[in-house]
Amino acid sequence: MRGIEILLQHGWGWDAGCWAGWRDVVPSEVRLLEADRGYFGAPSSPVGQPQVLVAHSFGLHLLEPRWLATAELVVVFGGFQAFHPEGEAGRRSRRLVGRMHQRLDRESDALLADFRARCFSPETGQYSPPGEVEQQVLAMDLECLDTQALDLRPLIAVPRVLLLHGDQDQIVPVAQARQLHQCLPNSRLEIIPGAGHALPLTRAPACWAQIRRVWEGLSA
Repeated sequence: MRGIEILLQHGWGWDAGCWAGWRDVVPSEVRLLEADRGYFGAPSSPVGQPQVLVAHSFGLHLLEPRWLATAELVVVFGGFQAFHPEGEAGRRSRRLVGRMHQRLDRESDALLADFRARCFSPETGQYSPPGEVEQQVLAMDLECLDTQALDLRPLIAVPRVLLLHGDQDQIVPVAQARQLHQCLPNSRLEIIPGAGHALPLTRAPACWAQIRRVWEGLSA
């Protein structure tokens, strides 16, 4: 994979530092470009033409059109087209996000700590971005997560999409991944047993092995 550029886009409530462990997993000849939405400081948008895009959860919705236009592979951890499922599960999900909006105004640090704990569960892990919370950006993106569905047409134009999802995900149910898979004829869905929502942090070696296998299959 010499000369390959991989763009890493974190999800809601995280920052680019969540990919730190990937530097120990990905070969040195692969260039990692880490985008940062700016939830805890200044945003950053790397310059390059990455062949592979890796997005965590809401990070799929943050991928810039210029990256999608040149990508050969898009990898999504815990992804979704619309965050809320249908039926009673969706009504419960909307109530939960409504409470998150309220807590973000009153106690953002505690909200984010609880959110990340649910992301890690049923596994263990801790992560705290070093910067101060940018409530306005978090609130804006939480509203997008709550109300908007992703336009899938740019994704369908990508040669291959790999969907990786933990079967114990407490943030985005597996059913959401299956629905996204059904909407993307160019996609492959892999369910990771025993894993939660924080796959990029808890299962980096296994996830990288999946990415490498799919990329080498494309190259062949």
